[in-house]
Amino acid sequence: MKNASAILLSLLVVFLSFTTHASSVTKQLEIQHSEFEVPLVFNVVLPSGYQQETSRSYPVLFDFHPHATTYLRGMHDWMSHNGEWPWLKTIIVTPAQGNPVGKLFDSSGETTPLLDFFEEKLFTELDNTYRTNGFRIMSGFRHNGSIVLSALFRKPDLMNAYIAVSPELKNDFVGLQSNAQEMFSKLDKKPRFLLFSYGTNVKENHQQADYARLSKQLRKYAPSSLDWHERHLADNYFMSLPILSTVTGIETLFDDIHNGLAPDSAISQKGVEAIVAHYQFISDEKYGFEVSPKRSIQNLGNHLIESNSEEGLSVLKQLIELYPDDSYSYHYVAEAYASLGDFKSAVKFQTDAVKHSESQLTWHRKKHSAALKQYQSKLISK
Repeated sequence: MKNASAILLSLLVVFLSFTTHASSVTKQLEIQHSEFEVPLVFNVVLPSGYQQETSRSYPVLFDFHPHATTYLRGMHDWMSHNGEWPWLKTIIVTPAQGNPVGKLFDSSGETTPLLDFFEEKLFTELDNTYRTNGFRIMSGFRHNGSIVLSALFRKPDLMNAYIAVSPELKNDFVGLQSNAQEMFSKLDKKPRFLLFSYGTNVKENHQQADYARLSKQLRKYAPSSLDWHERHLADNYFMSLPILSTVTGIETLFDDIHNGLAPDSAISQKGVEAIVAHYQFISDEKYGFEVSPKRSIQNLGNHLIESNSEEGLSVLKQLIELYPDDSYSYHYVAEAYASLGDFKSAVKFQTDAVKHSESQLTWHRKKHSAALKQYQSKLISK
């Protein structure tokens, strides 16, 4: 545990120091509310490239804690700067220090003034002021994690993804446990994501039984449309849990974008058409923006190459039919031919890959050119 904590601390130092050099920009959004004499102020961190990429829109992550801005900004810059892998460029929103918005929360769960404010004021103002794309993530720690769960159950269309870290559940806080079955039944077929995480420590010993109860309720009542995940971070310190949970949540949430479907998944086993249809569905219903099926098709084709080379090549060549201007459509076919020892065909398709990479970044052009030279060398030596 000590070694893991030391590694975590080192990573955190890197994340925090990186914020000094990152090109993200922090703005402030002020919203009037009749309950307060002064405006409610929120920090809005715009991702790198926001000012230049004027035709692009972005997901939003909202966290309840003012101090969360520090680690979220650094983590996001680090996890998105390398081709947005594994974190898509995202607008991060937190209350400014001293923002009293939490006073709107009704801990009985009988009314939802805080969630009403988010729905009617905060996110409406964010959408009107910044280039948001409609995909929203909400994260919270301890009592704020309970608000995250309350949002999922009581205003499920407010967000798309929920990260609830060590939520307070004891004594049926916010009515989350007594009403769980009823609230789960009200979730429709729209895809939603939930990460429920917690630890084992003096801060959480009072509600381990409540965590177990919520876990049981999720297994029993959660609809198939809720992509839920439970993480028991038993070996980590309490204050590390929000950081670890954010990393885990982001990686898991966007996994079908970055890694694609496993080749032996039920959808992939039905073929390319089923993969394309699945990604059209999650583009429309889960994310609200286009998600490519390329990686999943590549996964299936490479998998089949090992057992049925002809079928595997057929799958990979469908990438060229679907994406004829993408250099990697040709590169993956060339790679497959090379793995089979057919360097003549590998050279043919990699030549097309080089041609279609002319408008890409230098790194991609160099990669394709290097592969072509390798295949040409193999062909000559053969």
